Amino acid sequence: MARRRSNQQIPKQAANALADKLGRVETLRFLARVSREPFDYQRWRKDYFSHLSIDELLDNVQKHKVEKHS
Repeated sequence: MARRRSNQQIPKQAANALADKLGRVETLRFLARVSREPFDYQRWRKDYFSHLSIDELLDNVQKHKVEKHS
């Protein structure tokens, strides 16, 4: 079982993950934009996952879990 991250670790690890994928400059641009704009998590979640059935969502979670531990 993965250990639980502290509230201080989460933003640092998230920024590092973004920087790995986007690069530092694009990560800074993204974070600046997010901090300026209102964000409705519930609407994002609904829009982002609405095309998936519960079985597809669970399959994606399982695949992610397997890849993470590979």
